[in-house]
Amino acid sequence: MNDVKEQKTKRDDILEVVSRLFYEQGYHQTGIQQIIQEAGAAKGTFYTFFKSKEVLGVAWLKARHHTWNKWLKNAVEGKRTARAKILAAFDFLETWMADCDYRGCAFLNTLAETPEPESPLRAQVLDHKQELREFFRELVDEHHTALSAAQREQIAATIFLLFEASIVHMQNFRAPWPAQVSKKQAAALL
Repeated sequence: MNDVKEQKTKRDDILEVVSRLFYEQGYHQTGIQQIIQEAGAAKGTFYTFFKSKEVLGVAWLKARHHTWNKWLKNAVEGKRTARAKILAAFDFLETWMADCDYRGCAFLNTLAETPEPESPLRAQVLDHKQELREFFRELVDEHHTALSAAQREQIAATIFLLFEASIVHMQNFRAPWPAQVSKKQAAALL
């Protein structure tokens, strides 16, 4: 029983190390040897948990998905209206990007490194972004109850694209203004 607990802890150690390395250096720039060394794991232990770098990358993106979504939900949960939650998402974006020194979105960064359309990494990116789009769609549905489904979908898709474009250009310009401009446009749509 104790061995299982230690192995789980080592798996968590590996994921913690890889989370930092993949995010700071990039998926392709980070080698297995560096991960093993920094996690203090034996090579056999590493491969017991992760059969390949791609399997590790998928596990990392799944963990990042849960962590990032928790950050977003915590940032908006105290808001009373759907409109306020949508606008708070842009405030969260501004704070989060400054806190990570404008490193950007782990999912978009990984997408840029993964040209193969059938890659399991891209599938994780798509799942993450689809859930984010659904987050905005549900809030727009709650806010704009009198509009048609097609109108609500258009507004939600536009807000999602404003949010995503803000991430890219905050990273590019290393400045908060894209989120600020997008928040104003989102408010106008609401």
